[in-house]
Amino acid sequence: MDEYGAGIWRGWLRFHTPLRTGERRFLTHVEDTVDAYRQLKDGDAAWYPLAVWPELGGFLPFVNFIDGDYLGWLTQSGDPDTWPLIVWPRHAHQGPPLDGGLIDTLLDWQRGTLVTRGFAALDEDDDPVESAGFEPWDDSAYW
Repeated sequence: MDEYGAGIWRGWLRFHTPLRTGERRFLTHVEDTVDAYRQLKDGDAAWYPLAVWPELGGFLPFVNFIDGDYLGWLTQSGDPDTWPLIVWPRHAHQGPPLDGGLIDTLLDWQRGTLVTRGFAALDEDDDPVESAGFEPWDDSAYW
């Protein structure tokens, strides 16, 4: 976030504005998302097995995908640098935490080597270099 700020990567991953104040601040998006997850979990805990932030080990979303999936951390300790990433896929069973950190995960996705529920794969005629784009947002953006 220090380097690029909030924005959308490859027209698909939306990184929220973390320090915004007012109606559309980061915490508002987090609260809305975890509230929705809790409601779904109340209806079918087997399909929605994650604990929810601010519980220890809870899912803390920070990116949403244009297709409705979410990327977040599992807040397993007091050290955010050790929190594993996890995807909340909208149309698949919950998968395990991802192996790498955010940068490695995004690089693997960009290279077409990340295979996990929720992340769209490159089409065979997509060029990873041509599709690598980041559109920064300012405080007027919805996200």
